[in-house]
Amino acid sequence: MEMQILLFGIALPVIFGVAFSVWRVTRSRAFSFGSFFGVVIAIVLLTSAISEDSLQNFTTLNRWLWFPCSILLCGFITGIGDLFSRSFGARVFISCSSVILGALFMDIPEWGNVTSRLVLGMATALCSTLLFVVVQRRNFFSTSISLSFALIAPSVLAMLSGFAKLAVPIGAASCCLGFVSLVRLATQSKAPLNECVGFSGAVVIACIAALGAATGWSYDTNEIPIAAWLLASIAPLGLWLGELPFIRLRPTLSAWARILGCVILAASSIFITVFALNSSSP
Repeated sequence: MEMQILLFGIALPVIFGVAFSVWRVTRSRAFSFGSFFGVVIAIVLLTSAISEDSLQNFTTLNRWLWFPCSILLCGFITGIGDLFSRSFGARVFISCSSVILGALFMDIPEWGNVTSRLVLGMATALCSTLLFVVVQRRNFFSTSISLSFALIAPSVLAMLSGFAKLAVPIGAASCCLGFVSLVRLATQSKAPLNECVGFSGAVVIACIAALGAATGWSYDTNEIPIAAWLLASIAPLGLWLGELPFIRLRPTLSAWARILGCVILAASSIFITVFALNSSSP
C-alpha cells in the first residue's frame, strides 16, 4: 500500500509537473510559463487526490475531493486570464473572482453554509493577491523553493489530524514545487523568463494552502488548535519577510529572508500541533 501511494500519489504526478516544466524551458518565450504553472500544480494535486479516492461519488461520499476540483477551477480561470490580461487591476479581479468561486464550490463538512464559504473565499482571495504581488516582484529560485516549504505545513497537519488522504496530494504539490525550483536554478542563466510561478501559480498555491487547511480542519479528528491551521493557511505569505525595507535592497539577504519567512510560519504551525497533541495525550 505504501508503495502504491508513493508511486501513484506522489511520484507520477510530480514527474508530470517536472516534465512539463522542463519541456517549457526548451520552448520559445512567446508566452510566459507562469500562465500555465498554476494549471500544472492543480493537475498534480488532482491526479494525486484521485489516486487516494474516486471521483465517482465525490458529491456525496468523497466530498473532500471538492478541494482539488476547486483548485483546478481556479488554475484554469487564472491561467486563461493571464493570457489575455496584463494589468494588475484586471488580474486582481480575476484572482478574487476565481478564488471566491472555487471556495463556493467546496461543499465539505463544516463549510455547508454558503456565507461561511463566501467568507473563506474572500480571505483566500486576499492571501492570493498578497502572494501574487510579491511573486511578481521576485521571480527567483528562492521564491519557488520557499513556497515548497510553505506547503509542507498543511500537508503535515492533515497527516497529524488523521487525514492522510489529504496530506498526500498537498505533499505532492509541495514536492513538485521543490523539483521545479531546482529546474529553475539549473536553467536560469539560459532561460530566465521560461520558469516562474507567475500569476496563476501564485493564486493556486495560495488556494492550496488556505483551502487545504480549511479542508483539513473540517475533517480534523484530533482537535488540532485553530491557530495551527491558520498559520498553515498563510504560510506562503512568509515571502513578505524578504520585502521588509531594510532587507529587500540586499538580494542575497532578501532571498534567505523569503525562505526563512515561509519556514518560520510552516514550522510554527507544526510545532503548535505537535505540542498540543503531546499535551492532550495520556
